[in-house]
Amino acid sequence: MNATDMLLDVRGLRIDIPTPKGMLHAVRGIDFSLKRGETLCLVGESGCGKSLTAMALMGLLPRKALRRADMLNFQGTDMLSLPERAFNRLRGDRMAMIFQEPMTSLNPALTIEQQLIDVHRQHRNVSVKEARERALFLFEKIGVSAPTERLKQYPHELSGGLRQRMMIAMALMCGPQLLLADEPTTALDVTIQAELLRVLRNLQEEFGMGLILITHDLGVVSRMADRVAIMYAGEIVEQGDVHQVFNRPSHPYTRGLLECLPIPGRHKHMTHLPSIPGVVPSLIGDFVGCAFRERCQYAEERCAAPEIDWRQLPDGQGYQCIHPVDSFGAMHSAAMHEVSR
Repeated sequence: MNATDMLLDVRGLRIDIPTPKGMLHAVRGIDFSLKRGETLCLVGESGCGKSLTAMALMGLLPRKALRRADMLNFQGTDMLSLPERAFNRLRGDRMAMIFQEPMTSLNPALTIEQQLIDVHRQHRNVSVKEARERALFLFEKIGVSAPTERLKQYPHELSGGLRQRMMIAMALMCGPQLLLADEPTTALDVTIQAELLRVLRNLQEEFGMGLILITHDLGVVSRMADRVAIMYAGEIVEQGDVHQVFNRPSHPYTRGLLECLPIPGRHKHMTHLPSIPGVVPSLIGDFVGCAFRERCQYAEERCAAPEIDWRQLPDGQGYQCIHPVDSFGAMHSAAMHEVSR
C-alpha cells in the first residue's frame, strides 16, 4: 500500500477494563489498516470488541477503560500522543462516527438545526447561515424530504430512518476523511436499511472517505465491504478481501458463521439451521491459546499453546489458526452468491 494512500494504521490495539472479578481484556492486540476510499467491515458476535474498537479510535472509551497500542496513526498523526484538546479538534472534524442508536445520541432538548449547526461551527469558522446551508446541502445528498421543516423538528418527532439520516448528516458536516459507522441500520426495516446503505456508499464514493463499518450482518458485508476483519473474543481471527474471505473462509469461526446462513437448496424448509456450539469464553483474567478452541471441531491440544501463529496467504488474506487452510476443505461457492443477493 502506498504511504500516501494510508488513512489509518492500527497495530497492537488493546483495551482492558477493570471489573470486580478482575481485568477484562476486551480487545487483545488487533492490527488493521485502512486506505482512502476503502471500506473495512468489522464482523463478529456481540461482545467481541467491535464497538469498543471504534470507541478507542474516537477517544470515547469509558473512563475506566485502559487503551494501549503499538501504533495508532491517522494520516500521519500519532493519536496515542495527542493531548485531549488536540483530540477534540480531530474528533468530529477529520474523523466522525455514526452511532448505533440515534435516539440516545441526539440531544432531545435541541432541534436538529441547532445540533447540526453547533457541530459545524465547533470546527469551522463559519456563520450560522453557512452552517445551515451545509446542513441543507447534506439533506439533499442523503434524501431527506422537506429539509427546511426537518431542521426545525426535535429528534422524537422523526422516524427511526430519519433520525439515522440526521446522524449521517451530523457526521458529515465537516467533511471527514474517516467515517466510523457502528451498526447504523440496526432496528430498521429491510427497505430503509437498504436505502441508508446505498446513501452511505454513494457519499463515500463522492467524498472519498475511508469507512469502517461495524456489523454482524454478512449480507451487509458482502454489499459494502472491500475488506473484512472477523473478530472473536477481542481478537481479529481472519482478515482479507471480502471475496477471498467469503469464498475461501480460512478460520473455523468464519466457516461457522457462513454455514449458519440459510441457503436455498442446502437447507431444507422448516429445518433447524446449523449453529456454532458453546459460548464465547470469559476474557477476565489471563487467557492463552485460541479462544475458539472449546467450540471448534478441529481443536487439538496444541490449540492451547500460548501463541497461535498468524498465517498469511499469498493473496493477502490472513488468519490465526494452527491448521493450513487446505485442511478444512473448500466452502461451497453458493454461500457467497446467496449472501450477496
